[in-house]
Amino acid sequence: MSLRPNARTEVRRNRYKVAVDAEEGRRRREDNMVEIRKSRREESLLKKRREGLSSAQNQNQNQNQQQNQQLASSFNSSSTSALEKKGFSWF
Repeated sequence: MSLRPNARTEVRRNRYKVAVDAEEGRRRREDNMVEIRKSRREESLLKKRREGLSSAQNQNQNQNQQQNQQLASSFNSSSTSALEKKGFSWF
C-alpha cells in the first residue's frame, strides 16, 4: 500500500494546517491590520486633543494672571493716589 512520492506529498500538503484556510487567514490578517490602524489613529487624535486642551488652559491661566496683575496695579495706584490726596503717606 505504498503511495507514489507525488501522491504522498499531495496528501501531506492537504493535511498540513487543515484548520487554517488561506482566504480565512488573509481576511483575519486584514481585519487585524484595520483594527490596529484605527486604534493608532484614535490614540494620536486623543494625544492631539490633550495637547490642545493643555495649551489652551495655559493660555487662559496666563491671561488671568495678567488681568489680575493689571487689576492689582491699578488698584494700588488708585488707592495710593486717593490716600495721598487726603494727606496720608505710606512712608
